[in-house]
Amino acid sequence: MNKHGGYYGENPEMLDFSVNINPLGIPGRIKEKLIAGIDGLVDYPEITGKSTIEKLATDIGVNPGNVILGNGAIELIYLFARSHKPGRALIIQPTFNEYERALKLYGWEVEPFILEEKNDFTIDPTKLLKAIEISQPQVIFCCNPNNPSGRVYSREFMTQLIEKSSKETTWFLDESFIGFTDEEDGLPLIKEGDHPVFLLRSLTKFYALPGLRIGYGVGSEAIVKAMEAYKEPWTINTLGLIAAASVYDEKDYEKKTRDYIGRERQRVYNELKKIDILKVFESGTDFHLCRLLKGTARDLQLYLEGQGMNIRLCDDFIGLDESYFRIAIKKEKNNSQLLACLKQWRG
Repeated sequence: MNKHGGYYGENPEMLDFSVNINPLGIPGRIKEKLIAGIDGLVDYPEITGKSTIEKLATDIGVNPGNVILGNGAIELIYLFARSHKPGRALIIQPTFNEYERALKLYGWEVEPFILEEKNDFTIDPTKLLKAIEISQPQVIFCCNPNNPSGRVYSREFMTQLIEKSSKETTWFLDESFIGFTDEEDGLPLIKEGDHPVFLLRSLTKFYALPGLRIGYGVGSEAIVKAMEAYKEPWTINTLGLIAAASVYDEKDYEKKTRDYIGRERQRVYNELKKIDILKVFESGTDFHLCRLLKGTARDLQLYLEGQGMNIRLCDDFIGLDESYFRIAIKKEKNNSQLLACLKQWRG
């Protein structure tokens, strides 16, 4: 099984830059609702989370039949793979490695489309469409913003790609980090497009709720019904349902987060560019991918752990090797601590 979830060592004070969770913490009003909801744990939650689905659908402007809840976004990755007849899937790499694991677990043939560092891991539409024409996949997996590169594509860019592909191909678009960006999401592709698209959303990263395991997907009623047919009952707990029904009421929190992440991301990027032993890739979300020009990321990680910090090694991503690592945007003081250590390390 792939390793996720950050630092699991013995230092309780470790600054964990390997996890991409909103550094502003849980929104205050959601925390209050969760505390108030504790007594409700004596009752069973709704089996499918019907009321929460209806609230989410209203918040994002789609029909309830277009929405499905998941025990974190990751449940829906596996549910999608399980609920569709196995065929060929094309995955735009390097990216989150659970897509491939889920697909292979349920008998899919997986084909990577590997992006190149010399192009800053950016999709070349001509090359991708040619690969799609040759491969003729049933599903294409694309993470936008991409994990781990941080590359973000505009709605217009994605729309043009999808419209130029076959209408027989379903696009699985993972928008788990879209909230941290200034780009518009892909919802119009569901409401207005005539190509099959499934959007994946995580609510745990932007709203700092990874322990609740809550996410949702948006797709055609046909896709959602197919997934529901394979879904176990009660995969979402009472507190998760409370949080999911509340997140889009947090407009001030959303703005505060985007303002902070946008400003701090640029500051960190500018400082990383000054470090001569590494290359940093420009990001549109709440983390940066870096490559060491000297030494290995594991050596760097061991050094940083001695300084009370942890980073995400990226050698398990297809298309990356032991020189790559990823760091999340944390509070300004913590980011400055990490930057100071990176500037001191000489490999």
